[in-house]
Amino acid sequence: MTTSRPTLDTVAEAAGVSRMTVSNAYNRPDQLSATTRERVLAIAAGLGYGGPDPAGRSLRRGRAGTVGVLLTENLTYAFTDPGLVQFLRGVADEMSAAGMAMLLLPADADRDGALVRSAIVDAFIVCSIWEDDPVVQAVRSRRLPFVSSGSPRLSGVPYVGIDNAAAAALAADHLLGLGHRHLGLVALPEDMPIEPSDSVVKVRRGFAQRVVGFLERASDAGVEPESVTIVDADTNSTDAGILAARELLSRKRPPTAVFAVSDVLALGVLSAAAELGIDVPGILSVIGFDDIDEAAHSRPPLTTVAQDLREQGRTAARMALGLIEHSKVRNAPRTAHVMVRESTAAPRRGR
Repeated sequence: MTTSRPTLDTVAEAAGVSRMTVSNAYNRPDQLSATTRERVLAIAAGLGYGGPDPAGRSLRRGRAGTVGVLLTENLTYAFTDPGLVQFLRGVADEMSAAGMAMLLLPADADRDGALVRSAIVDAFIVCSIWEDDPVVQAVRSRRLPFVSSGSPRLSGVPYVGIDNAAAAALAADHLLGLGHRHLGLVALPEDMPIEPSDSVVKVRRGFAQRVVGFLERASDAGVEPESVTIVDADTNSTDAGILAARELLSRKRPPTAVFAVSDVLALGVLSAAAELGIDVPGILSVIGFDDIDEAAHSRPPLTTVAQDLREQGRTAARMALGLIEHSKVRNAPRTAHVMVRESTAAPRRGR
């Protein structure tokens, strides 16, 4: 009794056919009669042969049929962040239409770049990674085409995304235009824990840029630094937004308006205001960032800086597919805008 793994040659010998016939039974069934193919597959199944090795087949064809999407955070987080889910849905839209697969690669678990170097892919989409992250060098070392979404912005690498600082300045303009001068900001720490694991990752660059853009615009408008209170949420989650908002709103002089660097955090601010009996927008205005689906259905509906994340995912995928086909691909900068809903209004007199 042999314990060795059956191979294409094993099946060919047992079936009394050539290696090419066995290969065609799996990869080019139109080259065989239905009877021959069924017999070969039946013999293969009896031997426990599951088909040609996909890695080897990819090498022979020169194509993997897969695009790798490199994320800052771990995979659990990727499926809990509504904004990231929208982006990935956009990538999946284009991959499905092209008959391609998508491989998610978590940068937090790939500090030495081993996952990137061993990934069987035709191209990469690098999503919100810092320039100095080791995985960026690992991607470069593969010499495969890649696209950057959000960050990093690298010379010669096609890019899709918004200017986060300029977009956050729009949030400041909106609140300042309503007359707010005492502002709160719910941000994220430089090193953000990723639940449910114990790992810590450097916060996405876009989040940090939003803080800078908001503060610079407020300063340019003459808002004194002491009139802006910043609280870091522990993680990008609604619960963390609630805790940060409680701290902001319990201060001796609470802000009249709060900007949160994500809609997820802003929804937490709305929840905290509701539990504290603070009327939004009568007493407190709240603005978020991203325009996730939940923003339009919150109570009250959330004013936010809107960017079409699903379309950005589609664009990044189209760019990656274009590079695979050796097409010329241009940068695709996007603009954001303020989606005004019912969570912002002018401050009451005397506040």
